[in-house]
Amino acid sequence: MFCNHCGAAMSANQVLCSQCGRSPAEGSAGYVSRRRVADHLHLLAVLWMVIGFLLVVPVPIMLAMSGVVRTLHPGGMTATDQNMLNTIGPVLFLAVAVFCGAIACASLLTGWGLLKVQPWGRTLALVMAFLSLLHPPLGTALGVYTLYVLMPATAGVEYDRMAAAAAAAALPHTATS
Repeated sequence: MFCNHCGAAMSANQVLCSQCGRSPAEGSAGYVSRRRVADHLHLLAVLWMVIGFLLVVPVPIMLAMSGVVRTLHPGGMTATDQNMLNTIGPVLFLAVAVFCGAIACASLLTGWGLLKVQPWGRTLALVMAFLSLLHPPLGTALGVYTLYVLMPATAGVEYDRMAAAAAAAALPHTATS
């Protein structure tokens, strides 16, 4: 048996090539990557941050509209209708601004948690993925992609291993004398 990458001779039970260090099955059809999370995590984090930034955009607009709606005086309205518009209009725009702001913050936090491989990042991403399935088309696509990458049990094991490695790398190294 020979390595598919460098051509070096290999024994039948050898998992990695002694010359190039690569697996003979790597890159062949039917081979499932054991690095699914590592391969997709950075892109997934960036996409969550992009969605978060896109959802931040309407917040100041809605806040401005909540103040502007009080100054509107459409013709043909009775005083009662005008009072109702002055009461409900600002509250409605404020509620939309708060909702968009909350979802934007959660999306940005999800992206940051995945980017920094925080232990809670996968759980938050899965919750946000299920919620974003209801927000077509971008939210649905991102939700499906997140579930594809992070939902399998093997992905949980891989993510936990990556989070532990990131946490160990973040600890200050103490010099022993």
